[in-house]
Amino acid sequence: MIKKSEPQPSESGETFDALRQRIRDRFPTLSPHLQRIARASLEETNAFALNTTPVIAAELGIQPSTLIRFAKELGYSGFSDLQRVFRQRLIEGQVTVRDEVLARDEAAAPPDTRATFEACLKAHTEAIERLARECDTEALNRAIQIMRQAGHIYVAGLRRSRPIADYFHYGMIRGEKACSTLDFSGGMAGPQIATMRSGDVLFAIAFPPYSQPVVDVVLDAHVSGRRIVAMTDSTESPLATYAEVALLLGADTATRLQPISGAVALVQTLVMAITRH
Repeated sequence: MIKKSEPQPSESGETFDALRQRIRDRFPTLSPHLQRIARASLEETNAFALNTTPVIAAELGIQPSTLIRFAKELGYSGFSDLQRVFRQRLIEGQVTVRDEVLARDEAAAPPDTRATFEACLKAHTEAIERLARECDTEALNRAIQIMRQAGHIYVAGLRRSRPIADYFHYGMIRGEKACSTLDFSGGMAGPQIATMRSGDVLFAIAFPPYSQPVVDVVLDAHVSGRRIVAMTDSTESPLATYAEVALLLGADTATRLQPISGAVALVQTLVMAITRH
């Protein structure tokens, strides 16, 4: 256990060599599932650095939340923080890895377009069907009520969550509901959170690996006592930790690009319910 007075590994800039030694030292005390992750991190360091959380979890036969638990066991706030150490190693000392990946892709046989199309359709269909099975209607109703009562809704989303956030913002404006997208690119997201009033709400969207700027504004809004609704993957998500209501969607599909169809369907439900007059 790391003492509270000691800096966290992510804060102290732990090197890959130091982290690797700690994993080796801790290995005998880890549970079987965590040992499986530890072994992969030591033996397949490049894959551990480059693959997404769902892909790593699928290859190891575990849940993505187990990767988060592994990171926290080593003193990191989340798996993305731990993975950053592995990626930094590639940047600093393994420049040829990217060239190897590109060469492998160039040497591969041309993709079957129809097979790719059908695989994408299958992934999106499964995402919609999973949402239909697992959607927490009570949480959805609470989120709708909170955002209907909001004076102004601020929405945050980056990377694959950006189009989800943009679609929500579009729907709010079309429905004549006061809404703003946080301006991360212009560096104004923090000041926007600072101007939130007591009746305003932050709607934050993020999935593994959680975008740190989005996590930061969620924490800022929480510290300021503002209401937060989150759309994320699990109760262990840093967004769910601080949100009044968390809308959960599975994000563990073993594909290169995670489908956003389930999230878009959920956002469309929110938009129609919030803007209904």
